[in-house]
Amino acid sequence: MNIYDPSTERTTERVLTTRSPRALVIDDDRYVLSLLCDLLGSWGYEVDGVGGPAEGLRRFQTCAYDVVVTDLTMPGVSGIDVVTRIRDGNSAVGVILFTASTSDLDDAREQLGFTLLRKPLEIETLRRAVREAMEPRAV
Repeated sequence: MNIYDPSTERTTERVLTTRSPRALVIDDDRYVLSLLCDLLGSWGYEVDGVGGPAEGLRRFQTCAYDVVVTDLTMPGVSGIDVVTRIRDGNSAVGVILFTASTSDLDDAREQLGFTLLRKPLEIETLRRAVREAMEPRAV
């Protein structure tokens, strides 16, 4: 009769770790901010939500994010300015800009490479946009 003795086995200990994708949400409307953070969190993202563009840009400079979701119209700095600053530091991160404005933003979208969503946001449209923003970009 053989008795199993685990001490006689060779083992190579490897630890496989994965990380959740990280999202940064920037919006001055605390209700929209909370809703977006909750949605992205429920979809498996590790989310940082901030209430203003200055704090959002500070966070972006200190943490690695896979996707940034930001409003267009905020006090002090527009969402276009936020996207421009993000692109200055990282041309590969996915960026989603949302707005209730009917302004023509096609030129900025083409130049800066972001996804534009119009309010009111539809949850499935947002989910698809976030998923697509996570795909590798040609830079």
